[in-house]
Amino acid sequence: MDFFKRLEKIDGAVNRGYARWGKWLGAGLLLIVLGWGGWLVWASVWGPPTGPVTLIIHSEIDRPIRGFSVNGVAGPNAFAHGGGGATCCGSISGKTAEVVWTVDYTLAQYQAGTRTEIHKIIMPLPERKWEENYLHVYFLPADKVRLWWGTGFIHPKVEDLPDTVNRK
Repeated sequence: MDFFKRLEKIDGAVNRGYARWGKWLGAGLLLIVLGWGGWLVWASVWGPPTGPVTLIIHSEIDRPIRGFSVNGVAGPNAFAHGGGGATCCGSISGKTAEVVWTVDYTLAQYQAGTRTEIHKIIMPLPERKWEENYLHVYFLPADKVRLWWGTGFIHPKVEDLPDTVNRK
């Protein structure tokens, strides 16, 4: 009998607490749900573009590129003097881009004593607009790199790209 009397006292205390604080608890939970819903609407309508990015490589150098990454997202390989590919999907954001790439060699270059090199550049990341889900990475002679956001695989010529500052 003693057990049930204690259980009734606990039940009474919980009911009194809920009667006193229930509306505040409900209002707090409602505020959290409405805040999250408001942020979700803001992010989908007015927020910055986010989501997966496809990396596309364009190589203008005389050596093959074994692989590269932009802010840790891996990109494809490329042959010497052109050729390239695309990889999907990773998230790239921020104000700067850290581009790391491995330059390989052809058979003739290997026989001439050329070996694999790893390069790294930190540069400004161009501003991404809505529906621009393709990051084109251009590798140019003298360890220059250019980045350009696009809406597909179509891209401008190297001469038409904006010049960005490369920092090693």
